[in-house]
Amino acid sequence: MRKVLIFGGTRYFGRRLAIRLADSGDDVTIVTRGEHTPPVAKGLTFFKGDRTSSSTMKDLSQQHWDVIYDNICFTPYQAKLSIDAFEGKVGRYVLTSTMSVYEGGGANITERAYNPFPGKYDLEKEHGYGEGKRQAESYFFQRATFPVVAVRFPVVLGPDDYTERLVFHIKRALDGRPIVAENTYAKMGYISSYEAAAFLEWCGRSELTGPINAASDGVLSIQDLVDKIDPVAGTTSQLVAKGEDESPLAPERDFYMDTTAAKQAGYLFQHVDDWLDRLIEEEVRNHQ
Repeated sequence: MRKVLIFGGTRYFGRRLAIRLADSGDDVTIVTRGEHTPPVAKGLTFFKGDRTSSSTMKDLSQQHWDVIYDNICFTPYQAKLSIDAFEGKVGRYVLTSTMSVYEGGGANITERAYNPFPGKYDLEKEHGYGEGKRQAESYFFQRATFPVVAVRFPVVLGPDDYTERLVFHIKRALDGRPIVAENTYAKMGYISSYEAAAFLEWCGRSELTGPINAASDGVLSIQDLVDKIDPVAGTTSQLVAKGEDESPLAPERDFYMDTTAAKQAGYLFQHVDDWLDRLIEEEVRNHQ
């Protein structure tokens, strides 16, 4: 039985990950501040604490962990807290990162497009999301002596997406309001919250280290997305170039990753059509 620690395991794909691991027989501890209702499963326990607190990290470092999953590390300082606490206390560290480390976007982006090993980091400065993740990766890969893999996800969609990025478009379609997107044909990469959890579990059981891209096969433009929504909702979505409340799923240019490295390591991704059509049907029913 492995001892597993999860930061960010009470909602979204972190919640699914915790349940998957507990169901497989792992002894799973979720660190939580108590702001969200935790999942319930045999083998799940909870530690009341804050991932950004050095005292919480010190308390957690009193035992050895086979795997640590960190879904909520956003800065190099938070990476430092982990390394200071868990050197010699963890067998493997899985860091959830993001496609946003690839500043400026692009098509078929490989892991080489951002190399964190010589990257710079600033422990004192405030960082935006993408830059914070870049520097967190850099700190881990340059300073940790334990094995680290950084999973770079694209947009994650699922029925439990608290950001409601897909719901935004469904509501707009049902209400007859326009969707603002300057480039309606720029392609975006996606992954489902179910597969995000599955991939994280797989990484924790693999011997991969370094950055790794993870995304469903297939990419979609905002035009492709509304073409999926409209037949289900019985609507005709209107796309406009200017206006308020711009679509959160319409990049200015193509923005999707190459997943060859993960596939060569043995992981088989779903196609985006295999899960997104069902998700759209479910969300349309929920909001009609």
